[in-house]
Amino acid sequence: MTSEHPTRRRLLRVGGASVLIGVALAGAARAAAKTPKAEVKYQYTPKDAAHCSLCASFIPSPDGGGGPGSCKIVDGPIPQNGWCVLFSPAK
Repeated sequence: MTSEHPTRRRLLRVGGASVLIGVALAGAARAAAKTPKAEVKYQYTPKDAAHCSLCASFIPSPDGGGGPGSCKIVDGPIPQNGWCVLFSPAK
């Protein structure tokens, strides 16, 4: 056999690498996707003294005016006084 014709082993190697790359990209896309509020039992009111603005995952609004911010984990605008089951106090 000449090097002009790919061998079955070579095709399997290239095909396997393509599959691994595809799986890695799909995993990265899932990691970048945020969790819907319904899945984390999000509520728009605090739970006792715990609320989003005290959470390690909360990202304040860019204007700093006290409006809704965002979250590293939960999708959508996040009011400062909200709460979800993923609440983790900022250190």
